[in-house]
Amino acid sequence: MVILHTETLRHWGGQQNRVLIEAIGLAKRGHQVIIACRKGSILARKAEAAGIKVYEVNMVKQAHLSTVPKLIRIMKNEGVEIIVTHSSVDSWAGGIAAKLAGRRLVRFRHNLYPIGRDPLTKFIYAIPDRIVAISNTVKTVMKGYGIRGKRITVISDSVDIERFSPEAGDLRMELNLSPDTIIIGNTSSFTEVKGQESFLQAFNIISERSRCILLFAGRLDEPFRSRYLSYIKEELRDRVLFLGHRDDIPAVLKTFDIFVFPSIVEGLGTALLEAMAMGVSVAVSDIPTFRDLITDKENGVSFKVNNPEDIAEKVLYLIGNRDLREKFGRNARATALKSFTLDNMLDRTVMLYNEVLNG
Repeated sequence: MVILHTETLRHWGGQQNRVLIEAIGLAKRGHQVIIACRKGSILARKAEAAGIKVYEVNMVKQAHLSTVPKLIRIMKNEGVEIIVTHSSVDSWAGGIAAKLAGRRLVRFRHNLYPIGRDPLTKFIYAIPDRIVAISNTVKTVMKGYGIRGKRITVISDSVDIERFSPEAGDLRMELNLSPDTIIIGNTSSFTEVKGQESFLQAFNIISERSRCILLFAGRLDEPFRSRYLSYIKEELRDRVLFLGHRDDIPAVLKTFDIFVFPSIVEGLGTALLEAMAMGVSVAVSDIPTFRDLITDKENGVSFKVNNPEDIAEKVLYLIGNRDLREKFGRNARATALKSFTLDNMLDRTVMLYNEVLNG
């Protein structure tokens, strides 16, 4: 197959990670995969480094009149058979271009944001040949907005088990952290729905009983860094490390004793899958999406949403029980190996694309 993925966003997150992992995986299986994405995006840089052909397009709403013809030219010149869209802006440009060029169209839905009920939004969700939801929760939400369930296929994100392996090295020497220091942290992007404010507030409580370090890996520019740091008591701020965007996430996760994911809403949570694959003990917010991944006190622990006191209680429970941390970590990795491998995701994706191409 010749497949064209489109993606709008410039920064990095689980959605862009899914596009890249699928592109690399399908290319290794002999398919031709092309990515059309935002100029100067992290996805463009990483895809080119991985040997994937990239077209950098002015993927913004105001440029649809020039973007649609450009995408049509790409489809015709490259012999594209199926176009796969991921964000709102590129789903408009890519969707219209696919229909004008007579190509098959698949739209991915990665998040739980509201879907409009206006005629234009209904139109853009009506034209794909199939819609992929990355979790059962995303599918349920879409059905609640009137999208027929038989048009939606659930194909969860995956994790590269070989790359995200407990055998990876850590960053303790680089960060000058002793082997016996407890490290808690998170590797997701900084947005309000990720719940980092509650986690930071919880750290104030945790620090009353444990001299641990709080570690974040994810893009965080000023003034937001200062705002997030303001949630931490001044005397504790030297125990909070912001690493920024990192390409060595397995090493970051290996550094953690406990991975904390306090999301308020989440489509799936690639960062959580990666932590599970690494065998890290995880503590997550009790939301529907995470209930499909984590069984409380079996392969992790759950805490109340947006509740610093409960986050602190559950993290302290893990800090005080090393044997349980290790047990939960092993069970979390077993869950990732069973249900979220790259081969499983690619098998299901190829099957869906073939179904779409065969009408």
